[in-house]
Amino acid sequence: MKPRKNYRSRPTKTGAKKVQRINSQKKRLVAMGADIEELDRMTTVEIRQLLKEMAKKTAKEAASAKSSS
Repeated sequence: MKPRKNYRSRPTKTGAKKVQRINSQKKRLVAMGADIEELDRMTTVEIRQLLKEMAKKTAKEAASAKSSS
């Protein structure tokens, strides 16, 4: 008889996936108007923080554009 619970370990985070995430975040920031040389000097934490700030800024601009039209 097969046990009801399947025990498995959680998938581990790999360096390749992390680099892929960082690169996609950099591409989004460049599309929003950030400087690529400045992004290359930033740490991953700073990139994530900048992405949050830029997202809030664009959301605020979109809301103000929607209310004014």
